[in-house]
Amino acid sequence: MRLNIINHLTCPKCHAGLLLSIYKKTKNRVIEGELKCEKCGRKFYIRNGIVCFVSCNKKQFERDARKLRKTTIEQEIPKKWMHFFSKPELAALKKEWDFLLSVVKKNKSAIHLDFATGTGRFLRNIISKTKGEIIALDNDCSTCQELSFFLKKIKRYNRVSIICADARKMPFRDGVFDSISSWHGLDEPEMKNAVKEAKRVLKKEGYFVASGTHYQKGSKSFLRAQKHGIGFLTKEMAIQTLKDANFRKIEHKIFYKGRWNEKGDYLPVFNDLYITYAVRGKK
Repeated sequence: MRLNIINHLTCPKCHAGLLLSIYKKTKNRVIEGELKCEKCGRKFYIRNGIVCFVSCNKKQFERDARKLRKTTIEQEIPKKWMHFFSKPELAALKKEWDFLLSVVKKNKSAIHLDFATGTGRFLRNIISKTKGEIIALDNDCSTCQELSFFLKKIKRYNRVSIICADARKMPFRDGVFDSISSWHGLDEPEMKNAVKEAKRVLKKEGYFVASGTHYQKGSKSFLRAQKHGIGFLTKEMAIQTLKDANFRKIEHKIFYKGRWNEKGDYLPVFNDLYITYAVRGKK
């Protein structure tokens, strides 16, 4: 965690301030430490430079970490994942990423939040877009550790702080961020709460943008998504969610429409129609 973000953090339970105890640090970053809520007394730990607001199952962490490391080395660092996409899909992905990156401010004073970051495939584009502070948030401990490894390997770790927390209960003060993005974060369960939280932690006039996947009504993918509480399945529902959170100047764009060609994936289901889209709104 970079030292200069401590004043942006709050307890995710009661939103009170946090007291920082440092056990190990470098010039600009806390490597090991503890955060204690001033109001409720809850403690949260900083491990290997990552602020952890969620509990971590050690066995699950170790199992997932081994799997992720293989993927990072073989696919993510050398960008070999691009071979899995057709030319039309890659062209659509570039347009989708350009739309997401449109909210990012270039200046050094800007603060950008990216949630549901995963292992950094989209994040590396944000880092090259801005000179400002970047916070990456994901809800999985092993994914956050792998993101740290990935960023260090591609030499893009300098301005990034990694937070392990639930985007539906963000551990940030009101009005912190100039912009917020999430590449396919809308494909996660119960994301309406994350959209509301994004509105809360944005500065006035700040922009929120996120992408997701539509599924054909009645398809296997549609039914599976509904089962897990993924509600951004139509254009109207995605727009309504931003309206419910009181965003202004709402835009919706579709980038790709086709059949999913990867067998064995849980979502989308093989051969189901899927549509990639993004929504953008202003506070």
